[in-house]
Amino acid sequence: MDISALSEDNFSAAEWINANYKKYIEENAGLAGSAAEPDPAATSLAFIQSYVSKLQLYVQQVNYAVEESSQQVVASMPRIAKEAATLQTDVEQLQKRMSAMRQEVAAVQDETGDCMATLERLNAMQTKLQAAKESLQESDGWGNLLAELEDCFERNDLKGACEKLAQLQKSLQAQEQLPGHAERLTQVEDFKNRLEALASPSVVQCFAESHLEQAQRYVQIFTSIQRLPQLQQYYRAVQKNTLQQQWKQTLELQAAETQQQQQHFLTLYYDQLLEHCQRQLKWCTQLFNDDPAEGQAQPFRVIAELLPALQPTRDAHILQLLKTSNERLELLAQFAQANDSFVLHLNAFLAQSNIKLPADLMSQLGDAIYEYFYKFIQQYPRLEETQLSTQVDRLLANQSTPSEAVRHLEESTRKLYEWLQQACVRCSDITNDLALCKLVTLLNGIFKRQLESFSKSQRQLSLSVGSSSETARSENWSLLQYTMSQLQCLADFQLQLHKFEEMLHTRMSTLSERLQQSANGSAISIYRTYDRAAQQQLLASIADYQQKRAEATATATNVDTLGIFPQVYSSLKTHFTETHDITLNILLQPIEVHLAHIRPPVDAQAHPSAAMDLPAFSFAPQECITQIGQYLLTLPQHLEPLLLSPSALLKQALELCNIKYIQSIPCADVLLSLVVEQCCVLYQAQILQIKSLPASAATQLAVDIEYLSNVLEELGLNINLQLSHILILLKAAPDQYLILSSGCEPRLVTAIRQMRNIISTQ
Repeated sequence: MDISALSEDNFSAAEWINANYKKYIEENAGLAGSAAEPDPAATSLAFIQSYVSKLQLYVQQVNYAVEESSQQVVASMPRIAKEAATLQTDVEQLQKRMSAMRQEVAAVQDETGDCMATLERLNAMQTKLQAAKESLQESDGWGNLLAELEDCFERNDLKGACEKLAQLQKSLQAQEQLPGHAERLTQVEDFKNRLEALASPSVVQCFAESHLEQAQRYVQIFTSIQRLPQLQQYYRAVQKNTLQQQWKQTLELQAAETQQQQQHFLTLYYDQLLEHCQRQLKWCTQLFNDDPAEGQAQPFRVIAELLPALQPTRDAHILQLLKTSNERLELLAQFAQANDSFVLHLNAFLAQSNIKLPADLMSQLGDAIYEYFYKFIQQYPRLEETQLSTQVDRLLANQSTPSEAVRHLEESTRKLYEWLQQACVRCSDITNDLALCKLVTLLNGIFKRQLESFSKSQRQLSLSVGSSSETARSENWSLLQYTMSQLQCLADFQLQLHKFEEMLHTRMSTLSERLQQSANGSAISIYRTYDRAAQQQLLASIADYQQKRAEATATATNVDTLGIFPQVYSSLKTHFTETHDITLNILLQPIEVHLAHIRPPVDAQAHPSAAMDLPAFSFAPQECITQIGQYLLTLPQHLEPLLLSPSALLKQALELCNIKYIQSIPCADVLLSLVVEQCCVLYQAQILQIKSLPASAATQLAVDIEYLSNVLEELGLNINLQLSHILILLKAAPDQYLILSSGCEPRLVTAIRQMRNIISTQ
């Protein structure tokens, strides 16, 4: 039996009993062998009796052990109490001794405090006296050093002068406590200037010849006199002079070349600068080895100081080339590409060489490369507008006939957007999209010119609508084709405009990200050199366009404006409506001609000689009405070839003109229904112009309206509600007029009653 399990933290009585019971059964089963199966109740009883006996035995043993331990503790208590009392007495004695020791230490401190202060004061005085002694000694030797230094200058002994000047500097430091230090400091600076002037011709020659050993000696000399920055200035001045001469040579050589080759002068010079920088980097690293970082920076400082000081300036030479060039934008793009290529290679060289220039030098480099070009970036929108205006004006030349005008619209739209894409490419190449928002502003004027071309074509179509003659009808069918073509051109223009806006938004988002990232970037870029105020203004303009897009997307369909050219979309919508109206006018023109033959009857008493235009009663409709019916019946065969399977662009244009085209029925049927609807309106208006209507004439009008209704039923259409009311009112007997007019429009009831001279019984 495992008694140790009773002291475990996770002891479980049930598990412990079950485990021991299982063990007990296994042991008894092994002893029994092949005997009969034992009774479980008897086995359990035997297990309980056995384990209870063992537990009682263990309890007795525990009780015995506890009693023995208690007796031992009781026996040892007097001894423990005695030892505790002794320990307390020892502690009290120790506390008394420590108190006495603290008093002794305080007394010693009081006695020695004054002595220590005196010692410290004496030590300070000794230090001052020693410094004064050294200063006096140096002062005694100051005059000798000055004489020796003057002698070295008279003999042009650069090395000796440098050594004496170093000693003079040490002597000056030692005499800092003596009066006249400022005068001596001025003397030392004068000697440094004389030494620098003495060494400068040799220094310039050494740097010009790139003689490393001599240059290293001069580095030591200038370092010893604390004039190393001045030596670096000499180095940069020599290098700038050399590169300035190369610049003039490059311009002179290019001046003798063809105009096409002259345009590469900037690229050639940038290549020379890069090669020079790569050669000088290794040389400067060896030369200024005490400060490798500053040594690596020297060739780049040369570039940063050289480019703004070039004579003639880069912008002045570019302006001369622009004056003699007819391709100014292409020329500017080439120079901008030269700038970007130079910066790209410069950044790659820095990264490859693992060179980290100071932030101020990186900014200075960016300004030196790009600052001159900002005047051309400001001029770019004006140049772009001039070129686009010239192209568009040449494209939108006068067209003599409507057919030529309409056919020209498709080509002009295609070319216009090709030119706009090219303009955006130029904007990116020349300005890195910094002038993108200004380009968007001037494009509104370009679109306005194209829309004027649409207006002119519409006016030509409207003025070309013919009469009811056969020749004019044939021309009208041709005009109908032209209006459909113009609608398709308008839809194509709007679709291209929508894609163009999406492209502009993408470019604006990219530009915004680049401007925001440039503040944290480490590489040279044009965005880091961009004026902060102008940058904030540009970001605000982009944010405004993005806000307009969000508002337009939330309220408009996918073919509506994206917020960049809302006025263009508004004008396009007007053009869609007007062109569709011209289409309806073309189709309604013969109907209007026939309806004009329905004249109000002349008052017989006022004009006895005049005859009524309306014939006497007959069961046949009037000729003008039958002609209208025949015309309407022939409309489907003219419309279906145009609109049976309209292109996606034409379908989109028609849907923008009238919401009915969105229905899932053929566009020809929709247009026919619109013609019929307008025909009914015109017929109704013509009828309401009649002042007096005899009974026979009223019957004739009713027959005409019924005929028109039958014709429309054959077309699958119906006359409008007002015309139906007029038919009811014309057919109503005078004595039944009030009853039959119930439910009809009151205005029509009154007008027809007055025509028919029916006396109101109300």
